[in-house]
Amino acid sequence: MNPSANQIERNFEADLPKVPPESSFPACPAAWYLFCAADDLRRGPVAKRMLGRDLVAFRTASGKFVVLDARCSHLGANLGCGEVVGETIQCPFHHWRFGRDGRCEKIPSQKEIPAFARQQSYPVVMRHGYVFFFNGATDFYTLPFFENELPDDFAAGKMFSYQADASWFMVAAQGFDRQHFESVHDRRLLSPPLVFCPNQFVRRNQYYAEIIGESRRDAVLRMLVGNTVTLTVHNWGGTFYVVKAEFPRTCSRFMVSFRPLEDGRTHFDVIVFAPRGFAQIGLPARRWFTRGHLVAEANQVRDTHYRPGRFIAADADMIECFQWLAALPQQPLSSPFEKVLTNQDNLEPAHSIA
Repeated sequence: MNPSANQIERNFEADLPKVPPESSFPACPAAWYLFCAADDLRRGPVAKRMLGRDLVAFRTASGKFVVLDARCSHLGANLGCGEVVGETIQCPFHHWRFGRDGRCEKIPSQKEIPAFARQQSYPVVMRHGYVFFFNGATDFYTLPFFENELPDDFAAGKMFSYQADASWFMVAAQGFDRQHFESVHDRRLLSPPLVFCPNQFVRRNQYYAEIIGESRRDAVLRMLVGNTVTLTVHNWGGTFYVVKAEFPRTCSRFMVSFRPLEDGRTHFDVIVFAPRGFAQIGLPARRWFTRGHLVAEANQVRDTHYRPGRFIAADADMIECFQWLAALPQQPLSSPFEKVLTNQDNLEPAHSIA
């Protein structure tokens, strides 16, 4: 007796990994984000609407970089309209002053400082001329960099930004979608991707592929650097990509900090890197290739949506990435805890996909 169509569908769905509901993804993951270029803070505080709230960054008189909630805990004035006074930022409304830890240090009209007079403060790192902050009271892991390489050995290019019409978790899963690499990136996989999680905060993908695209950019790429690439992708915390592309005649490196926007889209900030010395002369060209590749990809996959009921067997690698994204820790796992070092990964795969 032949099985019915409904029975076949039920058996097919039973073979799929469990697809997490959309509500399981955090609105704004606990991860590192790029706030601004350090030079932007030379003239005073900078306020931005990020991660569903108003934030302010400033540089103290001693050169320390700070990121706080921007709305004053008194009556909500935006601290970005205030000024830096010594090691504090002064509110433009009543001149309350807040230190690097967010605590109010001075109220001109009285000596007693109420307990509520405190701003949320965020861990901050300035690297290669850019200010990064961690979305949480504590950073679970250090600011990521390229695997087993040191930041001081590299120079950074000028940041570029763009936006995509997709949620942050749809964007994150693209880095682990085999079908996506072959159809959108115009790469023919020459060996199965190797995917594993060195620790609970990072997911790593590496694949070896032939560049088969017919665009002018890919034609120039094949001529200059070769027709194959080994791509190694690290996703840290869901919204921070570290990417290394090894071609026969060169190696390309870039970072992508992306963040959810309140309209459901995703904003991207990208920095391209090169070893210090002669190689950094080529940063503008590397930036051109990288920007063209990423922006074209964003245009090709715009308006994609997360539809749990529409996944098929070929989407299994995406589903496993969605499971990892939904399970990412949003609080420290223990207290006290040991911060994870991000450029010294254990390269032995804990899980691989053939």
